[in-house]
Amino acid sequence: MSGDSRFARARHRLRQAAPYLAALGIVVALLLLASPGRLAETARRFDVRYAPLLALLSFAYYLLQGVRWRPLLRAAGIRIGFGTAVLLNFAGQAFGLLPGGELARCVLVSEVSRGGVGDAAAAVTVQELIYTLLITVVAVPGALHWWQATLGVLASLVAVGTAIAVLTVAPLFEAAERLVGRLPWVRRYRGDLEELRDSTVRLLRRRDTLSWSALSAVQVLVTITMFWLSVQAVAPGEISYFQAALVYAVAHLAGGLSFSPGALGGFEAVCVGMLLAVGLPLAAAVAAALIQRLSDKGLGTVYGSAAYLYARRRYHLQNRHMVHHRRSRHGPQRAS
Repeated sequence: MSGDSRFARARHRLRQAAPYLAALGIVVALLLLASPGRLAETARRFDVRYAPLLALLSFAYYLLQGVRWRPLLRAAGIRIGFGTAVLLNFAGQAFGLLPGGELARCVLVSEVSRGGVGDAAAAVTVQELIYTLLITVVAVPGALHWWQATLGVLASLVAVGTAIAVLTVAPLFEAAERLVGRLPWVRRYRGDLEELRDSTVRLLRRRDTLSWSALSAVQVLVTITMFWLSVQAVAPGEISYFQAALVYAVAHLAGGLSFSPGALGGFEAVCVGMLLAVGLPLAAAVAAALIQRLSDKGLGTVYGSAAYLYARRRYHLQNRHMVHHRRSRHGPQRAS
């Protein structure tokens, strides 16, 4: 192997590892700022009675996500049962901390149902848009007592509303397409993006999409309750439920904008900052953010790995989804 080839491969690996290194750097910085001694003291105060509740809520979150996803898949033309949809949704969480991990469940569904990855991705897009809109709305009561946060929540509502409008109103989509169409990767995947947009619009315009969104509202309440209990476990009575909803919503949105795998680093940094702003000590804020992360993505990965191993045997998966999953980081896949 030539020196140039080795250098190119090393540079590629470094580029792949960069998001994880950055996220790890943020988490380590938070740990050092909080002081290991104070964190250890906070950890000793952790109320273990909350542990089974957090595990149950984490499981319920992904269960509801799978149940909500199935009607969207059916509406997108992918015929699949509730049990299979829930199982593959859990299985996809095994890859949740990888770049493009949200698409893993789409590839799994495509392989099992012989449907298109693009149709499954449209279902995920609609599901996440509705979930983000609802989680932002739930943050409004807490934001009303803090004008700086009110501006951020209103901006988030405008952003989500704009995204839905761009997807559903043809002239707006065409204007946005012209605006970003000069980017090389956009031109390369223009057909895929238009196909994804068409599938997304069809789903958003269906009446049952709205009615099934009640499950997304329950899912929002589950995840906010999980975060509130994470704080209560180390700092009981320090923040209200509405304050927890505000903190989690802002951290969730900011983490998504960080574009890091699983929102690693971005979520923790904003979450700690918001908890400090509402009056939590630094050590308790860092501990609560890490407990939330372990309860959500940590347990999600455990549940997902078990589900993936079972699904692999049951549906005779051939690991082809791993190839698609790696490719998905470079752009959406055309539905087959």
